[in-house]
Amino acid sequence: MYGITLSVFALMFLISSAVAQDIRSETTCQTHKRNSQGSRALVKWDIRCDDQGYYLPLQCTQDSPKWCACYNKEGVITQPSKSTKSCECFLAKDNAQKNSASECETPKCASSGKFEAKQCCATTRKCHCVNTTTGERTTEPTTNQNLQCN
Repeated sequence: MYGITLSVFALMFLISSAVAQDIRSETTCQTHKRNSQGSRALVKWDIRCDDQGYYLPLQCTQDSPKWCACYNKEGVITQPSKSTKSCECFLAKDNAQKNSASECETPKCASSGKFEAKQCCATTRKCHCVNTTTGERTTEPTTNQNLQCN
């Protein structure tokens, strides 16, 4: 009887140690996801992580109307909004700011998360057009402040 009790105790110890080790090795996203799954919060987020355990860029609430926020690998970079639908520009802006990019090299974003079609630099007083999805330039910089971008 003593041997069986000791064996059960040892097995329980091994299982709890494995679970504790698994939780300690979780990324921030994985912990966030685990904690939000049993949450009784009024607003429930559908936290999604990639295969490496990092946040996927667009994170939204489960219920309608959907509120979304943009995340980099480590955490949130925008406030939740009903208008945010993509994160390409917000991620590019966050990356530029982390790398101390100049105002001219930091993209301007629409509230949807897309790039503003017309990107201007106050320092050089030049503007250019970009693809609103990718941020790639579609025109050369010009001093024409009335530049029309599609």
